This record gives sequence, C-alpha cells and structure tokens, in this order.
Amino acid sequence: MKLFTEYPEKDERNYYDLVAEQVRIQMDKLYKDQERALRDTHTKTHASVEGNLEIFDFDEQKIKSELAKRTRLTQEQLNGISLKQGLFATPKQYPVQLRFANGRTNVENDYVADTRSMSVKVIGVEGESLEQSYEPNTQDIIVQNAKIFFIKTIKYYYEFFGSIVESEQAAQKWLRTHPRQLLALAKVTARTPKSLLTERYWSGSAYALGLKPDFDQSQPGLVPVDYPAVIKYAFSPVSCQPPHQSMGYQSRPGIPKLPFINRAKALGLDESKPDNYYRDELIEQLSKSDALYCWDFGIQFQTNPKMSIDDVTIRWSEKKSPFFTVGRLTVKHQIIDFEKQYDSAENLRFSPWNGLVVHRPVGALNRLRNVVYPIVAKYRYQKRGLNY
Repeated sequence: MKLFTEYPEKDERNYYDLVAEQVRIQMDKLYKDQERALRDTHTKTHASVEGNLEIFDFDEQKIKSELAKRTRLTQEQLNGISLKQGLFATPKQYPVQLRFANGRTNVENDYVADTRSMSVKVIGVEGESLEQSYEPNTQDIIVQNAKIFFIKTIKYYYEFFGSIVESEQAAQKWLRTHPRQLLALAKVTARTPKSLLTERYWSGSAYALGLKPDFDQSQPGLVPVDYPAVIKYAFSPVSCQPPHQSMGYQSRPGIPKLPFINRAKALGLDESKPDNYYRDELIEQLSKSDALYCWDFGIQFQTNPKMSIDDVTIRWSEKKSPFFTVGRLTVKHQIIDFEKQYDSAENLRFSPWNGLVVHRPVGALNRLRNVVYPIVAKYRYQKRGLNY
C-alpha cells in the first residue's frame, strides 16, 4: 500500500450495476405510491440555513513542513503538493447553503440513535468542474458527526443495502453476522448533540488535493491510482471571538449514552408523537438577534498508508495527523421557519461529485456515491416534476 493511493476492489465495477438496481427498487419501495420522493438516506431534513465560509491566507510552507515530519515523502514529492488551489487558492469569502439532516432511510424521531449530517454548498468557486458536476461554480462538502462510516467495502455495501431492501429484519440479521460493522454502526450513531449548531462534523471519506498531469479518470476502480495528496475535511465548532477556542461536546439533555435502548421511554416521551428536537432547536437559536455560530474548517492529510483511503471504517488518528485550519464557517441570525424555505432544502441537490476537478472524491465509498447519487436525484426530481 502506498501513500495517497486509492485501490480497486475485486469485481468492483460488477457491483455498480447491482447496487444501482437495488437503489431503484428501494426508491420505488419507499416512494412509488407517494406524491413526492425524499432521499434514500439522510432523509429527514431539519432546516436549510445560509452561512459564510472564509478561506484564510494560511501558511502553506508551515503545513508542508509539518507534513514532512509526519511522512516519509521525499522533497520532490513535497514540492509536488500544492495546497493553494481550487477552493483554497486565494483568501476569499464564499456564501454557503447548509442542509442539516438525520442519517436514516426513513423520517424518524430525533431521539432515535442516528448520525446527523451537514451538507455544505459553497457558491462562487472558480475552477474546472468535475465531469459529474451538475452546477457551475459550486463545491459541495458533505460531512456528518462521525469520523467513520460503518460499511468497509463496496461488496459489503451491496450485501447490506440488499438486506435493507428486503426487510428491517434482514438488515438486522446481516449486522449480527458482521459484528465489526455492527460495532462501527454503534459508534457512528452514538452521538446525540445538544445542538447541531455546536456539533463537530467530519467528511469520513477522502478527497484529492490536486491531480497528476497524466491522470486518467477512467482508471479509478480498475487499477491503483495515486494523487499528489489526499485529505479529509472537518468542521469543528469554536467560539466566534478571538482566540476562537474549541467548544466541547454537549449531549441532548436526558439522552442516555448507550445507543440501542428505548430513549423515548428514558425521556418520558410519547413515541406516537413526532420529536423534531433538532429542527425546533435550530429555529429557536437562529431566531435570536445576536445568534452567531462558528466552525473552523480543517484539512487532514493521509500521513501513513495504514490510514486507509478505501476502508472508511478506519479512523484517521488526529494525534498522528492533525487537522490544519484553512478557513472558518459562520452562521448568523436568520429566520428559517418558512414552508417554502423547507421545500427549498428538499429540492437542493448535494453530492461530493459536484465540485472542482482538483478536489476529486477518492476511495471506495466515493466511487460508489458516483453511481448511487445520480439515480436518487433523478428519481426525486421526476417524482416532484422538477427540472433541477
């Protein structure tokens, strides 16, 4: 295994068609008889929020010097890494559109063990777009409040997603027979933050930082492909006033830490009534005239081949490879309790494949997303009668 290299799985491309068919069946299962279709995962939208992403004039040489200490890269390889390109090219302020959501395939109560995601659409980004992009001059960054994903291979994704299509009982059986995946799922869904406005979010999957001159986009998934550098993203909550101190994790009041227990009973809630805690909390907090929330935007380099690009169940250690802050996301006071605004969030499309060539998504999960996301989007918009 080499640094900055993604590797194909055995028979990987055969699984693309199999998974694609599963996704179509699942979307029909969920929405064929419905007036409109939601997403297949991260289905429950909490809110659509506007913000600002500032890219700093960061010290590129300082970061590369730190990278030199933590890797065995030659000086020639280090010289081939350019941090200031694409979204990071120049210090700049970008408007962003955020979608906060839960992770499950169905709209569930917010006390249910789940991931919480923040999809970030950066607007006005200049540069060559990926062939798969469906919007000009935007860069999508999808993050969730977990460092890892719980499915390690495309083959496993095919098996697990197939069990979901079959039944909930089949999915539970698959997880019981794959204890490492079950344990990873428990970790991914363990957090129940007090507020999504003070939560930390990670990309989980990896992205290129530039491409080599001889890069051939037909090769990933067929042969090993290497890049000048590979990174992950994170948004870490900080105080908005200098020195921008890190904010510690706070759990939703009354929620037990164990992921698989009856949380509704523990909270004394009526399970028959909807629990929209996170939407209500977002609306309430942002309605305050002095509302102000900030996250440091950081990048983390792969510094050792054992920090797998393709197996997203493997956590990249922040002790061995810290995040470098390259910008700051800010959200201010705004009124978000509008039905049309909620519909706008449902209509928005997010994908790691909507963005610049130099930030190409890499790794097995991202290669699979390139198959799945367009199918779900097409289904949603056809059902809604929308031309995106």
